[in-house]
Amino acid sequence: MKKELTISSSIVVALALALGALFVPSTARAQKISKQAKAGAYSVTLKVLPAESFKGPNAAMARDGGAQPNQIKGPEHPNHHLVVFVKLGGKPVEDANVSISYRELSPNQGAWLELSVVRMHEAGKSLRTTHYGNNVKLSPGSYEARVTVNGGPSADFHFKLKH
Repeated sequence: MKKELTISSSIVVALALALGALFVPSTARAQKISKQAKAGAYSVTLKVLPAESFKGPNAAMARDGGAQPNQIKGPEHPNHHLVVFVKLGGKPVEDANVSISYRELSPNQGAWLELSVVRMHEAGKSLRTTHYGNNVKLSPGSYEARVTVNGGPSADFHFKLKH
């Protein structure tokens, strides 16, 4: 009788671990946000991702211009990569003048903050992966972001970050 109980408990534990493993990847994916909008003639895709590295042999991003990147181990301790991909006529725009401002809406409404915009592309890939933004520290909550391309009309985005 005891032996059967031990086997049953082992099966229950194994099933619980297997089910838990199914939910871990979906939680990690939930923090990756992608939204699209128009800013005048430009198509803009806002992405909120885990912070990206710009230094070292395993750097994920290569800086092409603009502001200096906020380093993952820098004084700001960024935890997200807030970036936009800009297209015109379906083609990536590699030399836009992009401004990004954002503010927290909840749990506390904050003031608008300007993001120091870096022009970058994925390390080891072509300029077709050009995008604009920076690493930033964001807490769980709701946010609004405003993106302007080449001084034209802005695109507004709303997104929510979970724990």
